[in-house]
Amino acid sequence: MELPAFRREGSNRHIKRCERASQQLKFEIRALDHKERERAAVLSSLYDMESTSHALDEEEREIESAFPGSIQDPSTTFRSAPIQTNPPTATSAFYGCG
Repeated sequence: MELPAFRREGSNRHIKRCERASQQLKFEIRALDHKERERAAVLSSLYDMESTSHALDEEEREIESAFPGSIQDPSTTFRSAPIQTNPPTATSAFYGCG
């Protein structure tokens, strides 16, 4: 049984809308997959940095126990003389470098 022309056209429009929606969903899924891969890479990097930090802390504790007082807390140390700076030149001042 043949569908009337207006029903066929409506059905074809519906099919086209569904195809466009399907393509849009595929695009969004790919974008989400990409974001998830980026997120996983960032988390992996953070985990690596945390592991490195823990290893350095452990190494610092070993050094401190072997040589007490050899590692100073940077927050308690200070420079004995102020840092020398050169006065800005006209060129560096013009470019905001001085």
